[in-house]
Amino acid sequence: DSEGVIVQSSCNIVQSGDYYLAYCFAQVHNNASTVICLDQGTFDLQSGETLLSTSDVSQIWPYFLSPGEDGYLFDIVSFEPDENGNPVLPNITGISYDINYMAVDAAYASKDLEAVSSIETDASGGVYVACRVTNGTDVDAYDPTIAFGLYTGDNQMVYADGTTLKDVGIPAGGTLLVRFDIDDAFIAQWQSYGSMPTQAMVSAAFRNDED
Repeated sequence: DSEGVIVQSSCNIVQSGDYYLAYCFAQVHNNASTVICLDQGTFDLQSGETLLSTSDVSQIWPYFLSPGEDGYLFDIVSFEPDENGNPVLPNITGISYDINYMAVDAAYASKDLEAVSSIETDASGGVYVACRVTNGTDVDAYDPTIAFGLYTGDNQMVYADGTTLKDVGIPAGGTLLVRFDIDDAFIAQWQSYGSMPTQAMVSAAFRNDED
């Protein structure tokens, strides 16, 4: 049976107007011998023994995971203000996932791209992740998907993000640079916790559809 394993997960809570947004991240490892993708899944946010919310998982990034590969989940849960319009900060103490995976014929799986990434700071002090993606295959790579996780020095994941570059192609043998800006609210929170990320893990792939 196909099986994905949640390696680790984390939440960052950021205020947006009268709402608090819980940004939820997880690292998924394909522990099976087949290619897998998301069938369906949910995740619970808890405060002690109290269930705060249950939400659907949107997708795994990249969409397909080959045996032994890692991908990422990232979703957002909003918490409304109280009846007086005051923001309510959720006390999240745990996050748990319930996910079903689907085995995929290897013929339809994505092709991996070579990817390296680094955490950078621009002239204004903004933090971003720079990803260099190289197409080492012999075909043009259209609509590549890039996903990454940020980790502290003791390998704790604090953030994940990704994108599919629609209508963009990397020529065979070519290289593309992609920049992901990190919101200052996350940076301030990590600094206050003493948990600034120091390393980025990135993966990239594309669908080589013939039909």
